[in-house]
Amino acid sequence: MPPKRPVPASGIETTKNGERIIPASVRADGSLRPERRVKQGYSPAEDVAAYKNEKEESFSSHQYGHKDYVPPGLAKPTDTEDKKKRRRPKKKGEGGEEGEQLTSTEIATTNVEGVGQEDPEKKARALRKKIRQATELKERAAKGDKLEASQLAKIGMLETFEKELKELNIDDESL
Repeated sequence: MPPKRPVPASGIETTKNGERIIPASVRADGSLRPERRVKQGYSPAEDVAAYKNEKEESFSSHQYGHKDYVPPGLAKPTDTEDKKKRRRPKKKGEGGEEGEQLTSTEIATTNVEGVGQEDPEKKARALRKKIRQATELKERAAKGDKLEASQLAKIGMLETFEKELKELNIDDESL
C-alpha cells in the first residue's frame, strides 16, 4: 500500500495522474457539492505558511523578551562597577543619620553653591533674587498672610544671603 500524502488544510488532493482537485462533499443540508478541478500553481490562503520573524519569535518565547536579556537585579556587577560604587563619597544629605541637622548658614551655602558657582556674577544675581524674594515674603508676613515653613526659612536666611552678597564684592552697576 502506497504511503498516504498529508491532506492540506484547504482539502485539495492530487490524483494519480497529477491533477489537483477539491473532492466532492456533502453540504450541511444534505445536498452534494461536486468535485472541482484546481488550476496549476494555485495555492489557497489556508495552505500558505505565515511569515515568521525570527527576532519576534525569540522575544515572544522568552519571559523577559530577548533570550540574552538579564533583569537588572540578577546580573553580577563587573569589577569596574564595584570600584565606582566604593569610591563615590557620600554627600552631606546622605548617610541616614537622624542626629545630623544642617544649620541655616550651611543650608544657605549649599543652596547658593550650585547656582553659578564658577561665575561670581551669576552667583550675585542668584543671591539678589533670593534677597528680593525673602523681603517680599517678609512684607507678606507683616501684612498677616500665612506662610509655609519653607517660606519662613527663606525669611530667616535673609541676613545670610546679604552677608554672602557683600563677600562677593560685586558692585550693583555691573549688572
